[in-house]
Amino acid sequence: MRYATLPWILFPACEIMKNYKISAIATTKIPPERIFAVLDDFANWPTWMPSFDRVKVDLPINPVPHLNYQFRLRGSVVFADMQVIEYTPLSRATSFRINIPPLTGINRCSIRPLSHGRYRIDRIDTIDLPKVVVGVLDATQRARFARLAQEFLTALLRTAETRG
Repeated sequence: MRYATLPWILFPACEIMKNYKISAIATTKIPPERIFAVLDDFANWPTWMPSFDRVKVDLPINPVPHLNYQFRLRGSVVFADMQVIEYTPLSRATSFRINIPPLTGINRCSIRPLSHGRYRIDRIDTIDLPKVVVGVLDATQRARFARLAQEFLTALLRTAETRG
């Protein structure tokens, strides 16, 4: 499924863009297949994901996720075109393209087995921003991004636990 998007602002040189990374880490005893069952259930993201209560999820006719699967997250004005770019037993990643403001990036969740039936889950978001924007992000905004990433992991694990 392909979506038409609004025109993007073109930056004259890649060197003025910078990847801004946001990460969060958690440990759990919930097995990866239960975590990814929640994460792969795109239609139900608004029921558990923080700040998604007014977001609609537009899915293709075949809603079974797989590599290169595409869908759209839609708010009242803003939308994001999403594509699954990594789909393994221990990781998932989606690329995104937001219309307003025009942003691109990648959301990644990976799980690593630890000892005693525990797992480490890493959430790493990479947003492509103009360097000047990254330079003016203050400590408060950076802390807010980190808090939102941690809230996402907490909600994901809570949902995986209750659905199990």
